[in-house]
Amino acid sequence: MTGRFIALVTLSTLAAPTVFAADVLEFRKVDVFITDEDGDEKKKDARLEIDTDAYEIRLVDEKRGATRATYAVIPIDRIAALVYEVELGTRWGGVVGVRPGTHWLTIKSEALPSGFLRVRLDKDNQRELRFALRAVTGLIDDLATLK
Repeated sequence: MTGRFIALVTLSTLAAPTVFAADVLEFRKVDVFITDEDGDEKKKDARLEIDTDAYEIRLVDEKRGATRATYAVIPIDRIAALVYEVELGTRWGGVVGVRPGTHWLTIKSEALPSGFLRVRLDKDNQRELRFALRAVTGLIDDLATLK
């Protein structure tokens, strides 16, 4: 009898975190540009979290998460548009050529104070992040190329 009780307690402690775990996708190396009171833009290292349980997208501090800083919380159903941009440039020095592009994503939503939020994406995970946003919002990001 006590053996069954111990097994039941052990199984419930192992299974409980998986049952109550939030379904959150995290994308690191996202730079958020926040405008302060003086109108100056400040870059913050952040991670983008897609929480399908809370039905929201959060931009939080990259290392310590929401406990340190929350830059934006956007309800998924209030996202109006996603605009993806690639900024290309030239490499100066001994060899002139095309350097890797800088990937930008603008999230437009009435839930944001300015109506939009511009973030710089990491070249290694930008595709997965964009496809995850497409899947959860149903929006296809518009493509713009900057020079």
